Order: sequence, then structure tokens, then C-alpha cells
Amino acid sequence: MTVTYGPLTASDAKALARIHREAFPDFFLSSLGEQFLTQLYRGFARDSSAITVVVRDEQGIPCGAAVGTTEPPGFYRRLLKQMWPGFVAASARAAIVHPAAIPRLLRAISYRGELPSTGQWALLSSICLDPSLQGSGVGRQLATHWLERAKVMGGTRAFLTTDANGNDAINRFYTSQGWRLADEYVTREGRRMNRYTFQLDGR
Repeated sequence: MTVTYGPLTASDAKALARIHREAFPDFFLSSLGEQFLTQLYRGFARDSSAITVVVRDEQGIPCGAAVGTTEPPGFYRRLLKQMWPGFVAASARAAIVHPAAIPRLLRAISYRGELPSTGQWALLSSICLDPSLQGSGVGRQLATHWLERAKVMGGTRAFLTTDANGNDAINRFYTSQGWRLADEYVTREGRRMNRYTFQLDGR
């Protein structure tokens, strides 16, 4: 299949929300539903600090995306300020069904990437790909395009976080792409996370 790569637009958000849920069915953000994820992707589409790459099929239909930001704290602060009504509406059902999840839900919305140190870092927030394309090499190209875009936008270093346990394939994916395991930490929910960094300027 021939694919193309380009920036995220607001009209892509709904399709990417569906792909995100299919790619990560057991992850917390997916449990909040496609409406919540649609709001999140719309936030990336509208923010000037967002680093976005969407992969599309021959018909121009999104089949994956890599999203992040050059300003992790600022991005999530603006996201909450500008789009909180949409997030509240999208999250209402999850909050009613699972009241104990509300604190975690609020942290998920305000997630700022767990900055590894002081200084300017580009955050790779998420990569999602249609499950039918896994193993095709498209995911690797998507990650590479995102790094190139982050560098064009002035980034010199990038970072990401991902689960350390039960996530071997994803961890191997990032290390094979040249990401370096910087450290580990444990979330309030007890999840052990790996933090990876990438030197964008090649130093």
C-alpha cells in the first residue's frame, strides 16, 4: 500500500480516535472513549507548539499518527483552558461509571510529559497505527518523520514515556529507532514507566 505523510488537521481527529482505541484497547485513555480522544487530537491540531505527522492511505484516509509538542507544560495548560467543556462532556460517562477514576482522569488531561530535566524538550506524546499496518514498516517511518518534524520546529532533544512492564514490543521498537533509555519511575497508580530520550541534533 502506498502511503503519504503530512500534518494533522482537525478533520482527522475522529478517525484517529478510533485507530487509537483499536491500537491501545487496554490503555487508560482508550477507556475514556472515542469522544475524549477526539477532543485530544483536535487539541493537537489547533496548537502552534504541536508536532504532528499523520500517515494516510491512497484515498487520503488517516491510518495512523504521531503527535507531540515542543512545549509540554504550556501545551497541556492551553489544552485544558481552551477545550475543557469538550473534555468534561466526553469524560462524563467514564466518570459516572467509574467514580474512582476521576483523579486519574484529571491527571491524564493535564499530563505534562514528566519532563526529564530543566531545559527545552520536545515530547512525543503518542504514536498510533492501524493494527492492519503493524509490521509493515509504516510505524518506523512515522516515528522518523516525527523526529524530523521536531527538529525542523527547533527541537534539540526529545523524550517519551511508555510502560516498562508487559510492553516489550513497544520498548524494543523505540530502542531500535535510536531512543535511549534514560530512567524509570513509578506513577501514582503503581505503573512502572520507562523514559526514553533522543538527541535530535546528533550530538
